[in-house]
Amino acid sequence: MNALARTSSHPMSSSAPELDHERKFQPSREALEAFLKDIRSWTTPCVYDSGLPFAFTRTTYFDTDGLDFLDSCRAGHAQRLRLREYAGTADLALPPVLSGARFLELKKNTGARRSKVRVSLSADEAAALLSGGLPPEGSAAAQLLRQLPHAPVRPWVTAWYRRGTHRTHDAGVRITVDEDLVFALPPERSSLGEPATPSRLLERAPAILLEVKWRGSTPSWLEGLFWRLEPFETRGSKFEQGMRARLASTSSTQ
Repeated sequence: MNALARTSSHPMSSSAPELDHERKFQPSREALEAFLKDIRSWTTPCVYDSGLPFAFTRTTYFDTDGLDFLDSCRAGHAQRLRLREYAGTADLALPPVLSGARFLELKKNTGARRSKVRVSLSADEAAALLSGGLPPEGSAAAQLLRQLPHAPVRPWVTAWYRRGTHRTHDAGVRITVDEDLVFALPPERSSLGEPATPSRLLERAPAILLEVKWRGSTPSWLEGLFWRLEPFETRGSKFEQGMRARLASTSSTQ
């Protein structure tokens, strides 16, 4: 398989088909509960690790010193480079720990269309990127970095959130619900089993984020549900929101 395979966002997979459409919503709690009830006939909840059923995601975003990736969002053809890590816990009273799965992703959005390239990273490769360095020459991560439209890059901000996932039996539709979102300064390393919750917080974001991704034509059942969600639709992104928090923090300390 090509080292730069296009993939879905399944935490433990690097070969699932691309889901090339995406819509985002910030629903009320009541609207979310109604939506989740309505999708039960077509989707099932995903539990990636039965021993750690409460799933979390830690996403660190990279940009150039000139903020070229952030500018791409404002121009309507958003591009993001991110390190995505996964964590879990058996009980919400216990701290989540990293699963050891980590990926470097280059994501591009134009309207509702999306594409993504992702490669798996070792702990050492992730540590190199988080320190502002480069992965070893010849690695899949180094190949991806050579494809970047802007360089060099460094880590700017990290998003941390609890994620619930639902998908259809053919994985053609994936629905994620992100809660307890916070933005923080990037971590310094990524090691299996270590506590994952960021400590250097910048901002808390209380809104629920519902993301719906699908492949090909929109299923008829999903079209009907979109109509009810339209009042809650949003065009924003975690990357943009997190960068605003980081830049505001930088300005306040100067």
